[in-house]
Amino acid sequence: MSTTAEFTPEHAPREHVEELIKFWRTRRAERLEAERQARVLKNEEDAAKSFLIECFKQQKLEGMIIDGRSTGLATKTQPSVADKEAFLAYIKETGQLDLLQFRLATGAVQERWNNDMEVPGVEEIELYDLFDRKS
Repeated sequence: MSTTAEFTPEHAPREHVEELIKFWRTRRAERLEAERQARVLKNEEDAAKSFLIECFKQQKLEGMIIDGRSTGLATKTQPSVADKEAFLAYIKETGQLDLLQFRLATGAVQERWNNDMEVPGVEEIELYDLFDRKS
């Protein structure tokens, strides 16, 4: 199914749009089913992984070789905020905003807007998606 080669969205004839809707519905249904199956597999994988990690930790196992493959516990470290107030005070004092990852808390902004509060530097934008429901 060609989506852009034959027509521009502005000039696509109704028949083309109808066929594309059918194509989109089919692909969406197939993707949703594949994602459902992937979630089941991922949940099973995660449960087995969590159990194995605890086995290796509690039994102090270095690893096991099965079928010519070695499986064992890998460890790494990463920073974690232990004292939020001290961390925020440090950022305010030094201005080192590069220590943060910025992501807008849309729920918090919406709550303020619902209470007629302004959030400087934030604007509302339109997002587009498709719906598909029985008529």
